[in-house]
Amino acid sequence: MALAVFDLDGTLVDTAPDLCASLNACLSFAGMPAIDLDVVRPHAGHGARVMLAKAYERQNRPLPATEADEQLARFLGHYEAHIADTSRPFPGAVAAMDRLTEDGFKLAICTNKTEKLARLLMEALGLAGRFAAICGADTFTARKPDPIHLLGTIARVGFGRRDAVMIGDTSTDTDAAQAARVPSILVDFGYAPDERARREASAVISGFTELDAALCRRLIRSMPD
Repeated sequence: MALAVFDLDGTLVDTAPDLCASLNACLSFAGMPAIDLDVVRPHAGHGARVMLAKAYERQNRPLPATEADEQLARFLGHYEAHIADTSRPFPGAVAAMDRLTEDGFKLAICTNKTEKLARLLMEALGLAGRFAAICGADTFTARKPDPIHLLGTIARVGFGRRDAVMIGDTSTDTDAAQAARVPSILVDFGYAPDERARREASAVISGFTELDAALCRRLIRSMPD
């Protein structure tokens, strides 16, 4: 058996619409104009603090630490209450997970969302039971791109690095995979598949129809001891 470890935001699930709505709730409270989803999407996988900071920068408005903390709490409260209003798996994601499972793969999530929010989202979408582990930014002592996060996720399922592949959409994912000496697959339809991520990835796919057990096993076998 082998293990496919998925990032969450921008990889398995298009969470940007609900994240954008939470951001705009914070901006409205501060008397600032709403931001379009297309503007938010490239930062949607980087966390609420980054999204807030970028929004304030666009308005040339300072964001003092106290206000940042208050807005972060407001963002997270709104997001938890609306976590799956419009968030949905990317096209083909569920079918790809089915194919991997049928071919003997275990599945796990390694995300920089908090574990609580990751579990809440997966439960709301009816997907939580598919995963042998759901590990978030606060599950271990460090988060991606630190390899502790990825290796800890792999170990939690009972595997070692030689039995796993990482699937993500940003250099945070490919950096973590490189540091852990795990092969990586970059989904180039995600939120921030930059050039460094493309260079680092063991493979790049443009849709989940390209993800199968044969590709994952080939990449796993290609990694040096």
